[in-house]
Amino acid sequence: MTTEATDTVVVLTALESEYAAVRDLLEDPAVHRHAAGTRFEVGRVRAGTGRVVLAVVGAGNGSAAVLAERAITEFRPRAVLFTGIAGALHDDLELGSVVVATKVYGYHGGFEDREGFRSRPQAWEADHELEQIARHLSREKAWRPRLSAIPAIHFRPIAAGEVVLNSRDTPLARQLRRNYDDAAAIEQESAGTARAAQLNRAPFLAVRGISDKADGNKYETDGDGWQPIAARNAAAVTIAVAAELLATAPPRLIPQARSPRRWTRPVDVQWRAGLTDTRSAVERCAVEVHLVPLDDFGKLEAHKLSRVPALLADHGREHGLFTGTERLPGGVTSDAAWVRSAPSPDGHSGLAVYTTGQRTMWSPLPHDARGSLLDRDALSEQIERSLRGLAALGSLPPPAAIVLAAGLEPAAGLAESSRANGYCTAPHIRVRSEEAMSIPSVLDQARAAANELSARLHLAFRQAC
Repeated sequence: MTTEATDTVVVLTALESEYAAVRDLLEDPAVHRHAAGTRFEVGRVRAGTGRVVLAVVGAGNGSAAVLAERAITEFRPRAVLFTGIAGALHDDLELGSVVVATKVYGYHGGFEDREGFRSRPQAWEADHELEQIARHLSREKAWRPRLSAIPAIHFRPIAAGEVVLNSRDTPLARQLRRNYDDAAAIEQESAGTARAAQLNRAPFLAVRGISDKADGNKYETDGDGWQPIAARNAAAVTIAVAAELLATAPPRLIPQARSPRRWTRPVDVQWRAGLTDTRSAVERCAVEVHLVPLDDFGKLEAHKLSRVPALLADHGREHGLFTGTERLPGGVTSDAAWVRSAPSPDGHSGLAVYTTGQRTMWSPLPHDARGSLLDRDALSEQIERSLRGLAALGSLPPPAAIVLAAGLEPAAGLAESSRANGYCTAPHIRVRSEEAMSIPSVLDQARAAANELSARLHLAFRQAC
């Protein structure tokens, strides 16, 4: 362990107007390019210490979770703050006022049957230190000259889902009143960010400016210019919190290398053998690779699966899994969609996506006249290509955290390239990683992850011989 000053705060926004409101409060912002393509800007708080990392993540909890994870991994910040606009759910909130979230509800979780919908929400409490700083600042005047008008600051829960609400008389509005009546505002990103912060043990706080009252008049209030006003007010509070934190944060212990994040909930891997009609009469041993979610952010609705095979076909061609001209059989079940190459003496490749958010790719191992061959280095390269291909499925909602799994099937008769250690007698070989990752981490660490999975498969093969 080494002692290191934690001099960084990450601030995330969903919209360009929110981003601009924060950037205007920073000095000397400079571009920081992430290896996966994300562009952050890193600046200083005016007349303050430390640095603020700024990024725009787009709308939605899924993208917010992914880029929050990426920012935390890249910068190891003292805290993560999300700032932007929101719609009011309480009548006493005036336009332009600011809500500091004491709790974030992820309200889309639930169970529905013939008796109706029953909520099963997730919730994340505000970090105590950050909330205390915000409450202290709300009583002070030092930060207020940044604004032409002083907004009221409220400390209440907020609700974060995937819907822009513009009515007080819809099923969602009634659900919120019935189950989350203490939620003062509604927005779309804080649940994903809070989850990513929790997984990385990073303090988190959401700060939202009220730009409309979610009452059917959103277009009018937007037209009257309340979005930029609300964004500026929220940004001022956010940067004031960041400045105070950076001015008072003591050094703390930071590990020289990140420890693996273990998971406690069961991991249910859907192996290729469970898919309908994905085996062929001409079957070579294939290596199958899976990204298995540990959360619900990557879930797909079953009725949307019908469009997925075409997406998978295009993606597989783009990444060299399929040729540009071959016919690709595909199908949709109640919980998965898949596409594969046609059967041939060389085996076949395929892609599948499940309603759980699991992503799966398989491709045949090399072979000779006597059967499929296992070479550890070649296997690692094959797994790495699969990991990169699965992580690059950007048109699908990304989970915040995943576990990697890999298998060899059918494994009976599989031999090492030297054939010195005999043939495998097991029907299949299956392994899982021991560390939870994010989709961006898979792209950043694909080679290391592939080496680990390859080593585990090779050991399991030796034990099965």
